[in-house]
Amino acid sequence: MKASDPDSAAIVLENVSFRFDHEPILEAIDLVIPHGAFTVIVGPNGGGKTTLLHLILGLYRPDAGSVRVFGDKPGRHPERIGYVPQHGNLAPGFPATVEQVVLMGLPHGRRHGPGFHTDERDCARQALERTGILELAERPFGSLSGGQRQRVLIARALITEPELLLLDEPFSNIDPYGRACIHETLEDLGGTLTRVMVSHDLGITRQAVSQVLAVNRWLVSGEGPAITEEMLGLMYGQHGADCPMGHAALNSHLPSQPTSASHGRDTQ
Repeated sequence: MKASDPDSAAIVLENVSFRFDHEPILEAIDLVIPHGAFTVIVGPNGGGKTTLLHLILGLYRPDAGSVRVFGDKPGRHPERIGYVPQHGNLAPGFPATVEQVVLMGLPHGRRHGPGFHTDERDCARQALERTGILELAERPFGSLSGGQRQRVLIARALITEPELLLLDEPFSNIDPYGRACIHETLEDLGGTLTRVMVSHDLGITRQAVSQVLAVNRWLVSGEGPAITEEMLGLMYGQHGADCPMGHAALNSHLPSQPTSASHGRDTQ
């Protein structure tokens, strides 16, 4: 299965552009994400990463181009998509157990409480087991570390057994150990689950990642988990490889891979 083959893709964007208040946010985006891939989208804050997720979810409509999710218009199959937003929509002190928070991911507006069926609670436990935190099911959500809370929110997104999991900055305000645990969880999910994660942290790419995309109004794609000089140039300018973050990314333990441009950036 090739990442460039739209017929085997979970997500396809063709020449997509989007403006907000007449300001260009994304331009000429071409993107194919195959089923089962683990794709990481990196880029600076304000570069359009979250907007890209919102286009995939159908929350925004492109001003130009087309977006297809599972071969259809975005938003047509919400039951097949799990979403972990950047801020989680839950305060750390939210008065609920871990299991109750996960149950909130069920459709039809169900809320935590005594009214859940046994099979629904079984689904919640299975989602917690998939994220490696089943032993925390009865713990108060507010008593957990930041990394543990984030894994609970991932479990909440998994309770409906989606085919596509979208994550917006899941490592935000998480310590290095918590980030490692979350990344390991995402790697272990694997199988047929398509995972798309956005981040401004260049240090989160690992060998289990299928592809890395750099977004900063335009898009540059690569083969495998490597950050390339072309990506750094898009994100940080002509001398991006010489900045501290860029230098660290290029000299990490990740092997270099050949890259191919898939953006429509105007060089004028």
